[in-house]
Amino acid sequence: MAKASKKEILEHLDSIDLNELLDRMENYVRTRFYNKSEKEREGFDYLDFCYNVLVKASTGVRNWDKEKTSFDKFIFGSLRSDLYNFFRKQKNKKNEKEDLQPTEQEIYLIEVNEFIELDEVETEDEPPDIDFKNISQDALKSLREQGADKLEIEVFECWLAGYYKPKEIAELCDTDTTEINNTVKRLSRKTIKLKEKWISLKK
Repeated sequence: MAKASKKEILEHLDSIDLNELLDRMENYVRTRFYNKSEKEREGFDYLDFCYNVLVKASTGVRNWDKEKTSFDKFIFGSLRSDLYNFFRKQKNKKNEKEDLQPTEQEIYLIEVNEFIELDEVETEDEPPDIDFKNISQDALKSLREQGADKLEIEVFECWLAGYYKPKEIAELCDTDTTEINNTVKRLSRKTIKLKEKWISLKK
């Protein structure tokens, strides 16, 4: 396995049109939710799923085998895998509720092959523990240099810790979701520096 290093992945992200990649990723996520209500996203924005995949790729949670697949297929394979796990957990929660209180069953049609390409992506139900202390130092420093306020730093730290839902972040930061959403908009106008490479936080 020709596993790409974190530096190589960041260099690749720096060399491509990141906004164009995010646009395509967001469009794909929207197609997966086209027949679902906003409630079923559980507070996630479409782009949250995309950013989560890029963070996993940049921090080594997801491994890109350069010899086996292209970066594009690696990213979209990871995105399909994350969405499959998300929908599977939703289905499991629904089944647990139905076991406690029987109701009319709803049929879920999950096309596994469309979500996961097992020969391209290593699937984890839960991400492994990561030493974010070392990984995030440059990113946090660059945000502070750009004048990020206390809440912006706290929101970014929540992302690094694996919290992406506005409601969860609002509770952790002792504020409301409106303020969190406004903070995310401010963060979208900033960039982060990882391993001497600048990565935009904007769509």
